[in-house]
Amino acid sequence: MPTMQTHRARTRRGAGGARFAGIAGAALLAAAGASAGPFAGHASRPGTSRVPRPAPAYRLATTYAAGAATPHFIGFDSRLDELFVSHLKLGTVTVLDATDGALLATIAVPTAGAVLHTVVVDQATQRVYVTDIANGLVDVIDARTDTVVGVIDVGGHPHGMALSSSRRRLWVSNVGTSQVDVVDTATDRVLAKVDVGPNPWGVTYDPRTGTVWSANTGITTAGVPVATGDTLTEINGQTDAVVRTVTVGPHPWWALADASNGTVYAGVAGANEVALVRASDGVVMGDVAVGVSPHGMTLDGRSHLLFVNDSGSNQVSVIDTQTN
Repeated sequence: MPTMQTHRARTRRGAGGARFAGIAGAALLAAAGASAGPFAGHASRPGTSRVPRPAPAYRLATTYAAGAATPHFIGFDSRLDELFVSHLKLGTVTVLDATDGALLATIAVPTAGAVLHTVVVDQATQRVYVTDIANGLVDVIDARTDTVVGVIDVGGHPHGMALSSSRRRLWVSNVGTSQVDVVDTATDRVLAKVDVGPNPWGVTYDPRTGTVWSANTGITTAGVPVATGDTLTEINGQTDAVVRTVTVGPHPWWALADASNGTVYAGVAGANEVALVRASDGVVMGDVAVGVSPHGMTLDGRSHLLFVNDSGSNQVSVIDTQTN
């Protein structure tokens, strides 16, 4: 498969995940001046005074040059300590050293007119998956060689992805077909297409329940809103059958399952809040107000913090997932 590679001088390879979480992770996710808000204090015990927990002082640790224009999503390979950055309209993925931001490679996907969106990395196989929303494809990159080793044709307009290394499954939310595509990562074949709600942009896998959740945003690729775009769809990860549909509010852009507390978080862009859904039965337990138009989310399971990208207010909201 033809690729174009530049800046291939690689100076380090190693398991640097912890260092990335402390340095590059802060650079990518931190928000200057963010506070813990109403969750800043511990509950009082009988006979003791309330001792407030200090608000975390998030700050920008450093800034890395993305290697090209329109950087969109980032995937992280914990073995190589490298970042894989998709560039929306260039049809390229740049590879950065997560320790110092050095540009290591530029990978061009083989299909003309590619518009690259989401990036996920299979840490077990070191395969990098990138959605090409314009051509209905998922490009497969070998992280060890920085070459495109496969192209999966899912059709429509694929956007979000969720991965299970142990199951050898990749779930792709398809905005154009209002389906979730189920891909066997051992063979790169599409096994099933599951009908969900309108225009799903985000998808997540819950390893505790073995289920997949799609965020049915109801926003077309042309930016046209659909009135019924207000739900999450839960899918049985074994049978590919729809389990239930849960109404969470207008235009949920992303979903993220936290297996440690049994909660699925949905960034409800039309209501400027994050909905909390109980994974066991789909009950909406409440909402947390965040900034304007929450889109992407990522979870630090060790610190029990959920980082929410508020794209309309240029900030990151931080939610304590132990107290919500």
